[in-house]
This record gives sequence, structure tokens and C-alpha cells, in this order.
Amino acid sequence: MVCAFTLLWGAAAVTVAPAPRISAAAEPEKLLTGNPVGGLFPAGTPTLATYAGYTWLTEGLNATDPAIVASDSAEAPRLTDGENGPDTTHSLVAAAPPGTAAAASLIFDLQAPYKVSTVRVWADSGLASMEVYASLDGKTYSRTGGAANANLPSAGYAAVELSVKPVMFARYVKIILHKDPAASSMGIGEAAVFGKEAGSPALLSNNRLRATGPYNTSVNKLDTGATYTWISDQPFVTEADLIKTDNDSKNDGFGGWPDLTDGSSTEANADYVANSAWGAKGKYGAVLFDLKDMYQINSIDVWAKADSSKLMDGYEVLVSTDGVNFRSLGYSPNPNSKTANAIVNAPSSGVPGMNARYVKLLLHNDNTSQQLIVGEIAIWGWRLYDPALPKNTTPDRVEFRTELKNYSTLYLDWSGYNQTVNNVNKYAIYVETQNFTSTAGLTPKLTLEAGSIALAGKYASYFALKPETDYYLAITPFHSSAGERKDVETVKVTTPGVLEGDKAGNIFAINDSPYGGSNYVNHGENEEQNLIQKLMLEREIGGIHKNRWWDHSPWMKSLYGSYGVAFHMYYHGSGYVPSDNAMGAWTFSTYNEPDLAKRDPAAVAAAIGANHASMKAVDSRNLLVEPALGGVDAKSLPWLEAFYNSDGQNGALVKTYFDVMDVHPYVKYEDTPLPGIDHGSPEMLIQKIADLRALMASHGDGEKPIVFTEIGWSTYSGGAYLKKVDRATQRNYLARAYLHSIAGGVKSVFWYSMQDDGLDPANLEHNLGIIDWNGKAKESYFGYYMMVRLMKEAQYLGPVQGAVHPYYGYRFWDESKNRYITALWDASWQTSSTSTKTARISAADASMSLVGIDGNQKVVEASQGKAGITLTGAPVFIYSNAPISVDSVQ
Repeated sequence: MVCAFTLLWGAAAVTVAPAPRISAAAEPEKLLTGNPVGGLFPAGTPTLATYAGYTWLTEGLNATDPAIVASDSAEAPRLTDGENGPDTTHSLVAAAPPGTAAAASLIFDLQAPYKVSTVRVWADSGLASMEVYASLDGKTYSRTGGAANANLPSAGYAAVELSVKPVMFARYVKIILHKDPAASSMGIGEAAVFGKEAGSPALLSNNRLRATGPYNTSVNKLDTGATYTWISDQPFVTEADLIKTDNDSKNDGFGGWPDLTDGSSTEANADYVANSAWGAKGKYGAVLFDLKDMYQINSIDVWAKADSSKLMDGYEVLVSTDGVNFRSLGYSPNPNSKTANAIVNAPSSGVPGMNARYVKLLLHNDNTSQQLIVGEIAIWGWRLYDPALPKNTTPDRVEFRTELKNYSTLYLDWSGYNQTVNNVNKYAIYVETQNFTSTAGLTPKLTLEAGSIALAGKYASYFALKPETDYYLAITPFHSSAGERKDVETVKVTTPGVLEGDKAGNIFAINDSPYGGSNYVNHGENEEQNLIQKLMLEREIGGIHKNRWWDHSPWMKSLYGSYGVAFHMYYHGSGYVPSDNAMGAWTFSTYNEPDLAKRDPAAVAAAIGANHASMKAVDSRNLLVEPALGGVDAKSLPWLEAFYNSDGQNGALVKTYFDVMDVHPYVKYEDTPLPGIDHGSPEMLIQKIADLRALMASHGDGEKPIVFTEIGWSTYSGGAYLKKVDRATQRNYLARAYLHSIAGGVKSVFWYSMQDDGLDPANLEHNLGIIDWNGKAKESYFGYYMMVRLMKEAQYLGPVQGAVHPYYGYRFWDESKNRYITALWDASWQTSSTSTKTARISAADASMSLVGIDGNQKVVEASQGKAGITLTGAPVFIYSNAPISVDSVQ
């Protein structure tokens, strides 16, 4: 949690007037953090009186070294006193033996949003690097960048600087300082944040202004011409009556002004609200706003009815600059309860750098709420640029942000670039492995022409990068008459290894054979339409990294790559590897379930060894993933034992034949269930992973990474091989299987499968999908969707104290949320259960946000450090500033 240590420069935040309309280049950046001018900061340094303060973060993976917290002072804070080290009255030191890590994390509260442009820290050579995050609400952060300490030890306490390009709108700036593990200490002398005034946020959603109320005629409103529409497409289909009752014949008080922007707030009569049908428990209202230009979102108001039978329990906000590629700002549980008995506001915040023209809101009706009634939605934010400025004869350089989804997919965002004033009608994107300052003589990897979605949205993806590679990127503008501006300042990105990364979200993959397998029922003339529909649904999930297939056709890999999904391929000889690599495929397998096919283990080992040698000869970064064992049980593990022993050396040679262990740990009907829980429950994975690791370790192969290229449960009516499950149970098992796999250190899990193979209810393969054969999302689709969002930036910490069988729990830290995430569930609960259990937890937080895999969201209040959490088979995820533990379950 953030300790109660604050540097006070004044009694209150100031209200900042709207910024004057001048060129950004003409306005110098100013010191925002109150550091005294005249010493370390030269006389004449421009400043703003922001009344900023900082706190030390004492929880999480980068918790501040206790020695630093203990030696700092609220009365004389050392990092903003204008003095530098090594004088210990003006600096702070984290001491740790060489070979160990240490960190210091501080959060500046600027008291109001500013356009942050530079972060500077003075430190000795014990500082290895720093990371910077920005936030508007102090809850959700985006990473603005990082900087390594390139200063020599002889420089003493010297400045390490991060130039924030493009600038970030932020009130809170988190700086994480990492000690050099080889150093014995890290000394910090001063920290400062620079930027410019942001001005007051304006109303962007074109709400009607009234004489009184929160949306009155004195409100700062931009004439954006914004409009909205209800979404009726998969996967989040708006309940039909919400559409019918919006702007209907009753809504004539303001000439048919749409209900969600008619300027109402607490009014509940039909003229001002849209309402679902009665009985719409757990249904969605999905609404899309088009703001007509790019903005940085500051906050969003959502007014909805809360009474004994009605509650919108929360919503997700997604933003896009092009209307195609959306990014989630996270879930916002409704802080109000059913006892409010009124139309109430559930506000949320924007995220720095997540600019938007399009804002999508997925409003969730509580699973116990009979009706969803929505009154008003208002979006607030800042204009990113002024299109009315005089046009430039030479366009400005393009500043852009980058995001690596994985080793192969890169996203670029330059939505804050003033395309109109710079008179640009085309862009070129350059991706090189050597740095450059001019694009003369270079060939762009992408060219974005006028009329393209990417040019309009100033957002593009690039596929496919190579793993473990430094890339230098630039985007050049083309002036409508003067042509390309060729001088550039590149941005460097380094791709990770194929299975590298410490985020839980790296685990997500899928089995989605583009045209199906042996049990697949083709869609006939609609097959191509079905393929695109699947890809759109995968893109909607947003965090699927890989698909598994056997065909080497480049166009299919390119198609999936355009949706951010790479391939894991079957190995058919070294001749295919270069083209597969070029299309993002760097992992290969020789066999599929050779144990079930009763293949000879020695012959399999020999074939794998030969393939490994030929594959590595092409590029050593390729990984051979073997042997895709058909189970982790009494039938399959003896085959794996024989596979290792086939070299006569206890596996000393065989273990060198492949890079990654691959198994299909289906929890089969014949597996003996754990006490008190049902057959086929995913909790069996804990023992399966342990058994697999033990066998590997017995052959000296215990450190090899593990992946599951198949796992799943079927919603069929059978039950001979896999236990039959209903759709809600399939969703619950999916979430629990991924959580157990993350906790077990599994690198990648390919869910089997994306789509039901057919319509036969008794056929196992026809019912394994997370969408049905017709392309409609099943409950497990929404579970996968939520898992991706909850785990994307999370890092696994360990099991929850006090959660014992049949109750399970895992703890994570999410740096972007600055909070812990705790997952809890009752493995003994089934969808047919008539009662639930309550976990009594110890919690330091007064209130915590909860998101359930079943879609429910809520704010949980604690009393005297205790709270109650209802447990079912559907995991709940609790966001808290401090760790929580389970005291009892009743």
C-alpha cells in the first residue's frame, strides 16, 4: 500500500484554466514537483505551483526498500529539496548485498492533471534503470517508458532522464528505481517531473446542457458533434429493449434527444432513460460513442438505476482511434448498492496515452438484477491538438507510442499528431535492425495511404517481428505538396524470446484450425465468412498470442497475424522454417499424442532429435516443442519414461533433442477425483503438473519449460472420455485451469478449442469450443475474455494464505493497477448447488473492487479489517492495496 507519508506544499489543489491556443513548441515545459530553484535547478527554471507531493510505495513487486522509507522525512523530504547526494542529509540509500535486487517506488501526486513531458532522477551508479508510469486517478497506470543509467561511477549522483514522447496527461507519476544487482547500494539524490498545463477537461459526448444539474450551461463543453449507437453484434449483444426504449415515441421532451445524452442525471421517467426488458439478469447494454476526433479521456459518468430489483453492477470501457482496434481501460464496479433506490452515478477514469475517438462501454446488469435502466452517459477529456492553427509548410516529426503484444506483434499509436495542421495525406512506417536518422535509401515496411483506416486512426500494427531482436522504428509524414519528411528520431524496441516474459497474460493461446480437423463440419459457402467472424471474436478477446495448425501456407499466417495471432506449427522439414519464421512461427512440433497412437518411444526420440538438429541449423531461436503427450496419467507417463530412457543414458541425450515439454493434461473421466469435488475438476492439474515435473527432474530435465498445446472440457451430452459439463461449468473450469497452470509455471496453454466442430450434442469434438458452430459466444468465451483482461499485466506471487482444499486462491501483483489481485473459488461448488459458502477474509483496505468470472462486479466493504466474500465455482478476483488472507470459510 502507499504509506501515509506526504510532502505538503499547500492546502489544496488549484483549478487550472483552459490552456491558451498556442503552438505546443512555443510553450516551454515547467517544473511541476516544487523542487526549489537556484541550486540543482538553475535560476530561471520555469515552474508551476502545483502543490505536488510524493509517497513511497511499500507493497508489490517493486516495494520500496525499508531503509529508504525510514530515512526520508515528511518535514524535509529529500527527493524534492533541490539538493543532490552524496550528502546523506539530502539523499537516500538502499543497501543490499551484491547479487541481490532492491527497488524504490515513489508516486508523485501533482494535485491536478498536467501534460507530463520529462521525468528526471539524480542517482549514483547503483541505479541500473528506472521505469515511469502515469495515471489520472491513482488507480490505473500506463507505462510511459524506461531509461537505463548510462552514467559512469565517476559521475557521482548524476541525472537519468526519460523524455516522455508524446506527452502524457497525468496527475499521478509513478517512478520505479531498480538497483544494479551487482552493486552493494543505490543512492538517490533528487526526483523531478516537468510538463505543461493541461487545462480543464471538457464535456466531449455532446450531452444537452440544462439550466441546472451536473450538465448545466456553465459546463466546459466542446462542440464535438459526438453521437452514439447501441451494439447488436457478437459478442456483447445489447438487450433488445434498451434499443427500443431509447429515443422512442415517449422520448419527446427535447425533440427526440437521445436518452443517454439528453442532459439528465437522476430523472427516472421514460423520457430520460433506456431500459431493458424485465428478467434481463446478467445481460449487457453495449454502447459505442463516436467523438468525431481524437481526445484523451479524463473521466466517464454512467448514471443507472439502483434499487431492490435493478442494478448495473459495473462496466468495462474500451477505447479506439480507428473503430476497429479497441483497448480496455479496465472494469469499473459500481460503488452504489441496491439500497440507493435512485438513478446514481458510477464514474470511471481514463488512462494516460489511451487516446480515443471511439469509446465503447459494456454495461453489465447484475446477475440478480431484473432490469437494467440507464439514464445518462457523459465523457470528459482534453483535445489532443488544435486543428485551427496555421498549417505548416514542413510537417512536424511524428511522435508515437509502441506496445509489444509479444515477440511478433507490435502496435504503434500516433493519435496525438496534428494531421490537419501538418497537412499530411500519407505515412510511412520504417522497421530496421540498425539505427538511422534519415529514411533516405530505406524502404518502409508499411505505407498508409489517404482513406485507409490506419491513416484515419493514426494507429497501426506490424507483424511479424523476430524474437530477441533490437528494432529501430520511425513514422514519417508526407506533406500533401512537399512530400516525405525524411529526418527522424527513432524509437528502439527489443523483442522478448519466444517463451520469455513474467506476465501471467503471456499464457493465453488457442486451438483454432482455420478449416477444422477430422471431426469438423464445414460451413459450405459460408466457410470464409465463419473464418473472419472467428478472427474478429479472437481480436475482441485481445490477448490470444498463438494458434496451433499444421498447414504452412503464408497467407493464412499473414491473415491471423493481422489480428495479432501467431502460429505454432507442425514440423515438416527445414525447408519450411524460413518462411514460417518470416510469418511469426518460431515453435514447432513433430507429433501429436504419440503415446495414444502407440508409437515406439525410441523411434519418436530419434525423429525428434533429427528434426531438432535441422531446425536449429536454420535459426537457433526456433524451439522444438515435444512430444505432445496425450495425457499426464498412469497410461501416458510410462510412455514418457520410456521416451527418456530410450537413449540408455537416463535421458541425458533425449533431453537435448527438444526445447519445451508439451503435454495434453486432459482431466479424464477415469481420473480419480479429489475428495469432496466432482469428477473432471481442473484442480487435478495441480498433481498432474507435479507428477510431470517429478518425472522430468528424475531425468535431469526439471528446468525445461512446459506448455499445454491442448486442454479443454466439452459441453456435450456424453461422458465416457471427458466429463460432460454445462456451459457455465465449462467457463469456470477454463478460468481455474488457466489459474492452476499459471501457478504451476506453465508457459503457454492452448485451449481446445475456439469453435464447436459441429452441431451433434453427443459428439465430444462438436462441443469443445468457446463459441458454438454458428459463431455465437458461449459462456466460456466471456470467461476467456475476462481472464485475458484480469491477467494481462498480472505477475504471479503465490497461493493465498488460508485457502485450503476444496477452497483455492492465488495472489498476483498488477503494476498497471498498482494493486494486488486475489483469485478465490470453491472447487466443491457445482452449478446445481443450492447454497454458497462465505470466505471471511482479513483485509487492510476499507473497500476493495471485485470482478467475477461470471460477469458480476461489486465493491466490497471491510469492517475492522474483515470482509465476507461469497464463493462459488466461478472464481472472483479481488483488487486490493494490501495482501488479503482467508480466515475461514463457512
